[in-house]
Amino acid sequence: MPLLLYIYLATEILAPFLAALVILNAILFLGKLVPLLQGIFSFGIGAADFVRLWAYMSPGLLVFSIPMASMMGVIVSFTRLSSDNELIALKASGISLYRMLPPVIAVALVTASLTGLASVRFIPQGSVAMKQLLFQIAKEKIDRGMRERQFSESLADVVLYADRVDPKTGDWKGVYISDLRDKKTPLTVVAHKGRLQAHIDRMQIVLELTDGTMHRAIDDLTQTLHFDHYELNVPVQVPQEILGESTNGGLDKSSLTLSGLLANARRLAAQNPETAASLMVELHERLVLPVGCFLLTILGLPLALASRQGRRPLGLPLGLGLFILYYVLITGAKGVSENGILPIGPTMWLPNLLALGLMLYLVRSAARERQGRFVEYVIDRGRHLAARLPFAGKSR
Repeated sequence: MPLLLYIYLATEILAPFLAALVILNAILFLGKLVPLLQGIFSFGIGAADFVRLWAYMSPGLLVFSIPMASMMGVIVSFTRLSSDNELIALKASGISLYRMLPPVIAVALVTASLTGLASVRFIPQGSVAMKQLLFQIAKEKIDRGMRERQFSESLADVVLYADRVDPKTGDWKGVYISDLRDKKTPLTVVAHKGRLQAHIDRMQIVLELTDGTMHRAIDDLTQTLHFDHYELNVPVQVPQEILGESTNGGLDKSSLTLSGLLANARRLAAQNPETAASLMVELHERLVLPVGCFLLTILGLPLALASRQGRRPLGLPLGLGLFILYYVLITGAKGVSENGILPIGPTMWLPNLLALGLMLYLVRSAARERQGRFVEYVIDRGRHLAARLPFAGKSR
């Protein structure tokens, strides 16, 4: 009987969890996509590259969508069981709330593990891969627009020309460049060979030129320089931020692993304490969020039961409010820790400690079927606010 009950409860949680996960990921993805739209349209990204872009962005979204979807899955499933009087039937059969906890804990462990995997491993990999994809697409756009013995004016203030373009190696021969980015000192470059390269480590796209001359006019003077090798930065409109992190070649927290964050924080502790504190906050946040997912998932069970007989259930509104409050506390803890007001470790883990205390209190109260004064007050205030909404209907 317990195994069959556990499988039944776990499958009841799974369906709303997956539905909420898909919807939340779609909403978060659209929100993160807006800053990248200009680059996407200008690069002409195809369907395959767009799917890759979505896959690389997903880990940064999953650390937020999985905890909320997991909590909503538990709330929706147990709210339905309560509405259909199945929980009453289970309690009448001698099954207490504590005996219903194992499948919820199992789901919480699975979702917390997925959140931890996305936070610790997939976010750094996805961040690096996405930047490589965007810069590679930018390079391919220039390569596609380059035609033999034709001037390319697709780049702002830079005109490119090549006598011959090797389709296999991508090398340019007989290269002519007019660089008008500095209006006071226009630059003209003539080179025997050239090759376009995307340097992901420097977040730059450069044209590597060999065996040429550079001509520059300064007022009434003209300079001619001979070079064996010269790199010209190509002005490509690559997004300046990806998932909130800069692409200008600076230290990118999202692309660092836990060991990388710790190593860089220790290296910069004396030179740049603010950056070191920011790296340590990032490290703790990646560990805090999976634990928070576990606690929020279990909190969904007593929230689903926090209702009165014959009244509309308030599990989802309470869960949404608690979820928002949790992440507000996380954001506040990050700000306080980065500013050095409070120690980083205890401050970053404080929201989880509060969530743990609230979880133990609510589960214990729900098992005893006594909500307590605090829960009664929250429910009453929630119903009072819901009744004042213009679209709120009367409960039957």
